[in-house]
Amino acid sequence: MFWIEAKSTVEIALFVFSIAYLAAAIIFCLVASLSRRSVAKDLKTIVPVSLTTPLGVILGLLIAFHASRVWTNLDHAIEYVGQEASALRETVLLAAALPPEVGTRVREAVERHLRLIEEEWPAMASEQATRQRAVGLREAMTEILSFAPTQSNQRLAQERALVAIEDALKARRNRIRLSHADIGPLQWIVIIVLAMLIQVTMALVHVDNRLAMGISLFIFSTAVAACLTVLMDYDRPFGAGGFTVTPAVLRAVTN
Repeated sequence: MFWIEAKSTVEIALFVFSIAYLAAAIIFCLVASLSRRSVAKDLKTIVPVSLTTPLGVILGLLIAFHASRVWTNLDHAIEYVGQEASALRETVLLAAALPPEVGTRVREAVERHLRLIEEEWPAMASEQATRQRAVGLREAMTEILSFAPTQSNQRLAQERALVAIEDALKARRNRIRLSHADIGPLQWIVIIVLAMLIQVTMALVHVDNRLAMGISLFIFSTAVAACLTVLMDYDRPFGAGGFTVTPAVLRAVTN
């Protein structure tokens, strides 16, 4: 599902709804063709409660589980980016209390890290970002440790700046780790299979009433397509499509 999740919200919705309605139409045609055969009498004996309800409960729980995880990942993504931006901003502010040459080099190192982030964001969108490249922050930490403070304010600024850089590194590691989290292919397959089983069961229950069959399939397909669209749209907060978290707050750190 990676390629469709990289599209815009409108494209995701069009694709999902089209596939859902196409599947419903195919099921409708197949089951409607059975209504003219003798087997239709046996199919009418299917009790909706025996199949549709249990399958619906399972599908509902599965979608609810994934939706909960998707919202949690989105909240964490926004939180990690905010934490990194706050830590970098604090580092820049504390650098002003350090010796001028050290403070300048620390600020330049932070700016290099921000330029790296601009390259890192597309890598996170393709799930190829790694946690090994944080050259700018490591250089900033080296610069802060390169001098011996002679005043109490410099000592305090040095300690606070080191803590801030560590917080920024931690937030960066967390957001890169989160960029690899998404709903797996097998999980999507299970959701789709369950949805199609429910559609088939609904069609069989209404095998002798095409209007009721068509309306039932349309309503259920619309509901499932809407749920899947939302899941795909928010599944990858650092992805290239749907709803994504941008590095805008990080760009404003040195402004």
